[in-house]
Amino acid sequence: MIRVPRILLAIAVLALAACGDATGNDDGPDPVDNEVRVGNNFFSPASRTVAAGTTVTWTWNAGSVMHNVTFTGGPASPNQTSGTFQRTFSSAGTFAYTCTIHGASMSGSVTVQ
Repeated sequence: MIRVPRILLAIAVLALAACGDATGNDDGPDPVDNEVRVGNNFFSPASRTVAAGTTVTWTWNAGSVMHNVTFTGGPASPNQTSGTFQRTFSSAGTFAYTCTIHGASMSGSVTVQ
């Protein structure tokens, strides 16, 4: 009789493990520490903290909608619907950026420590 509960427990554990992430996020896997997704009118994550010397990559995942990554005081990516843009942050500070096509509603920042 002890075997039945153990079998049920094993089945339950396997079923839960197969469920994966239940956040309901449908814009792909979570970005790695140095990546930001450019989606339809959003950056994900909108804020990123990195160490000095880190290169951050913005990856477009927005279909046919044009977006850009434009930092206050430069640099800026081209307007694009796919591809990537990279910036290496060599000094500490907080660096704000926006999509100039969509304005303040599509903005983010990188904090360098």
